Amino acid sequence: MEGIALAARERGLLEVAITDHGPNVVVSGVRDLSCYKRVRGDIDRLDISDIRVLVGAEANIVDLAGTLDIPEDVYMDLDVLICGLHPYTIPGSWGDGWRLFGRNHLRHLGKGWRERAVAANTKATVMALENNPVDILSHPGLFFQVDIEEVARACVREGVLFEINCGHHHPPLEDVKIALEAGVDIIINSDAHFCDTVGMMEYGSGLVEKLGIPLERVVNRRGGEEGWIGKKRKMKC
Repeated sequence: MEGIALAARERGLLEVAITDHGPNVVVSGVRDLSCYKRVRGDIDRLDISDIRVLVGAEANIVDLAGTLDIPEDVYMDLDVLICGLHPYTIPGSWGDGWRLFGRNHLRHLGKGWRERAVAANTKATVMALENNPVDILSHPGLFFQVDIEEVARACVREGVLFEINCGHHHPPLEDVKIALEAGVDIIINSDAHFCDTVGMMEYGSGLVEKLGIPLERVVNRRGGEEGWIGKKRKMKC
């Protein structure tokens, strides 16, 4: 965490967030929910000037109801809550595991399978945004294809930021264009898993230039509002 914070400061960022995956992903993420409390303690002890370090989580959507693998008593103590659909997620039930994750793996078998997968992915994503105080929707449509327009409208209704993920070069230009037409505000994220990639956001800045995105719709632009506060901290004020 100290290395990420120092790398962010060296690359001219004013703010960086530590947001490890929730525990329901088999191949990555925290071992248990108590990790977030330990991260908070470690970050509070950091003594690094000129950089604001936020504590957050990237929760995994585990079922069609949009349930997250991070409960309220944990995420309310975080600065930022991200959520998204991710491969290798342990589902909330066998039935939803099949309807959501099983169908997604079989979407290449034909149009019918793909349409059912997209419908399930879209429903789970929208429900997650409606039922949780999510700040950011991570890489919409990556790994799990969704109806971008419907998901974008949900982001607008719920005040959720639509992420441009530079680590995965996603979403593609056409999807971002659709989301912008629906009225979303966006956040550009390096999705850095290593210190070397912290602050590498050229993909996002390139889309801003190509699409002529007004800078006031990019919440983490330099010169924007300083001291961004996520929904959970606002609810506690």
